[in-house]
Amino acid sequence: MRKSLPSSLFIHCMLFISLTATASNAGLDANKNQLGFKVTAKQVLGVMNKWARAWAQLDARTYISSYSPDYIGQGFPSHFTWAANRQHHLENQKSINLSLTDVEILSDKQGLFTITFTQHYQSNNYQDTTRKQLDFKLIKNDWYIVAEKSLPKLK
Repeated sequence: MRKSLPSSLFIHCMLFISLTATASNAGLDANKNQLGFKVTAKQVLGVMNKWARAWAQLDARTYISSYSPDYIGQGFPSHFTWAANRQHHLENQKSINLSLTDVEILSDKQGLFTITFTQHYQSNNYQDTTRKQLDFKLIKNDWYIVAEKSLPKLK
């Protein structure tokens, strides 16, 4: 089921780029690496935006397809049971308002991108604000969420 995009869906992205140049990456190579990071980070943020929009629009198909086919949500025995649960949950919502703030993105040497953010969530029967982390990996030319976890609240 598709719904119009809620006006409360705002995704504020501030990239905190942390690259360390080694002796082999000095000068021009460091600039190439930084440019490559920015381009890839933009792609990963695009997937995160698609994920958030789909969730807010109650579009279970797009929301679930943002996750790797191997993703298994915490407490579920398989991807299939997790996906069925998420689809059922979204089908039973009247609306979801979602905003993501304080977005930070990092990458590691294995090509994994980690995005942390504060998630403000409100549905017809639940609301909370939490810190979240999504890990993204390139699989067959597409970026997917491969891990998701809630983080301790900042003091």
